[in-house]
Amino acid sequence: MAFLFKHYNFFTLWHPEVILLVVILTVIYFQLVGPIKARFGENLPAVPLIQKIYFMAALLVFYVAMGTPLKLVADKYLFAGHMIQYALLSMVLPPLLLAGIPQWMIQSLWKTRFWYKVLRITTNPPFAIITFNILFSFIEWPPILDASLHYDWLYVLESYVMLFAAIFLWWPVMSPILQRRARNLNVARKPGQLPELGMISRGYQLLYIFFNFDLMMPALVYIIDTARPFYVFYMHAPRIFGISALADQQLGDLLMGASMTIAYISAFLATYTKYDETHWYD
Repeated sequence: MAFLFKHYNFFTLWHPEVILLVVILTVIYFQLVGPIKARFGENLPAVPLIQKIYFMAALLVFYVAMGTPLKLVADKYLFAGHMIQYALLSMVLPPLLLAGIPQWMIQSLWKTRFWYKVLRITTNPPFAIITFNILFSFIEWPPILDASLHYDWLYVLESYVMLFAAIFLWWPVMSPILQRRARNLNVARKPGQLPELGMISRGYQLLYIFFNFDLMMPALVYIIDTARPFYVFYMHAPRIFGISALADQQLGDLLMGASMTIAYISAFLATYTKYDETHWYD
């Protein structure tokens, strides 16, 4: 790390533009849950402190992934840094973000047909799980990742696309919408109604988590099951951390696999042990 602090300036290391974005999002959030909450409806419940902490934790994770020297390491030097960054964006940030959003804030989006149509498609479980895993495998495909690493704007764009795909992936499990009847795998719209696009039933959640774990495994196995590195960009990157390109590739794969395993097992156990009055497959 001493090499980075010696050879790069403050703007490259700490990204003030990301700090500004985090500050803006923080101000907007606390305005929405505070002074202008009444605009969303009367007698809305107060947002618990723990929910605010979840949201702030999500913003902190976002900054760590996109605004600290971790991004520089991922951009220039280590595949392991890239995988840590993507683990934060896909396995840590989305659950925290969804846990930090009040139910009434999401429900207000149903008032507009545009957002309803967008979320009706993107949060549909089959669409969300397939889209995320295809995007993940596509981005990690060596020719694509090598190409994007040569253009910072493209790499940043890919990171944000992955983040939004991960939010939609976690929505059926972590949706802030609490329903009397759990959502099925497919959204069935009745004439004249805009159904709440909340979480799927507990039984479907377990299947959803299990299959998503399986769908991510091929890409991870492909990356680690090799005797030579195949990310050309990282192969030619300066070895300032004293780790070989092959070891870097294997370490990054293991870190992503570990974060994915922890996240999905935690979600699986939380779903399995959760007791409420909903039916398992209702």
